Amino acid sequence: MKFINKYKEHIIINPLMRGGIIPEDVQAQLCQEGWLEVGYSLCHDCLEGRSSLVSKPPVKSFLGNVAEFFGGDEAEHTFGCRGAQFAVMKTVGDYCKEEDLEPVIVVDPNSHYSTNIAAEMAGLRVVEPPHTGYPEYKVTAEAFEDKIEEVGRPALVAVTHADPYFGNIAPVEEIGKICEERDIPYMVNAAYTAGVAPVNLKKMKAQFLTVSAHKSMSSLAPLGYVVTTYEWSKKIFATSKSKAEWTGRIFGKKLPNLFGCSIGGVPVISSMLSFDYVKERVKHWDEELSKINSFVDRLEEIGDGDIMLLGERPKRHHLLHFETPVFWDISQKHKRRGFFLAEHMIKRKIVGLHKGLSKHIKLSVYGLTQEEIDRVLEAFREAVKLREKLN
Repeated sequence: MKFINKYKEHIIINPLMRGGIIPEDVQAQLCQEGWLEVGYSLCHDCLEGRSSLVSKPPVKSFLGNVAEFFGGDEAEHTFGCRGAQFAVMKTVGDYCKEEDLEPVIVVDPNSHYSTNIAAEMAGLRVVEPPHTGYPEYKVTAEAFEDKIEEVGRPALVAVTHADPYFGNIAPVEEIGKICEERDIPYMVNAAYTAGVAPVNLKKMKAQFLTVSAHKSMSSLAPLGYVVTTYEWSKKIFATSKSKAEWTGRIFGKKLPNLFGCSIGGVPVISSMLSFDYVKERVKHWDEELSKINSFVDRLEEIGDGDIMLLGERPKRHHLLHFETPVFWDISQKHKRRGFFLAEHMIKRKIVGLHKGLSKHIKLSVYGLTQEEIDRVLEAFREAVKLREKLN
């Protein structure tokens, strides 16, 4: 089988991908050092049967650095952020049984589907506080407090730091204080923020931080991290206690909540090689926000009232969601219908808009140069002009 990457050298504006762009020097190292030769490339010198304990390459010490960078005490790598969330949910499910708690958790209404699926897999029932509705869809600490009081004693509060629909930043520190006062375990899903913006578990007063390295830490997929405190690490990273009935085998170094060993392979290697780059770029988050908010203003100006940002403003995250009646109008007369817009951009070597959608669009310009941002805006300007041509 032979196929090509037809989007090579395109400007990527997919908000899922912008934080995961891998530096060119890291791409080169992955090839030159032979890390792509075998799937188990980091496991040659594994002595203890668990990749997070490997010292050559220094995975174990790297995980300590990840925990420190995000304000935690312990960290493990996982099969994406969803694996991290499952580890938390499974731990909380076990905690419910130990403490005789109702298996009910409070989750924000803008959560990623993987949060709810992880809860379902762990036998936890999800309840949600309301958001503020159109056009901002904001989550408030007051709504969380009301829902917590309604439930009485939730087993966990889980909040999405930057949501995947509107890119709103949740009031994670305020919610953390509410949880701290009530001694409720607290998880922040930082899949879209940890690695692009400053994120600190302790400042959020959280016990768990879940991270997507391939979304926000310039890493290959699938890779995530779960970061926690010393206290909760004993539970979430508890080793296997099982003993096989006939053979008597034991698996003492394996972590059941992480499926024994998360393997890691090339994704972990890529994350290790990108880590210094990630730590440096977080320092320039304010500069990125300035570019992002300028882009919002300019795109809305191009739309002349028919392109409008949804979610909070000014933006505090790079994921942008626009309501775009101008493109919907065009799609009703264009021979390619809703596909016209993504195809229009691809012809100009810009990829990332969801194919088939025109009434709403999501995109990101995080990490793009000003020249690239100007190219994206010009492509949208040309797309808007199609309305006149089709009338």
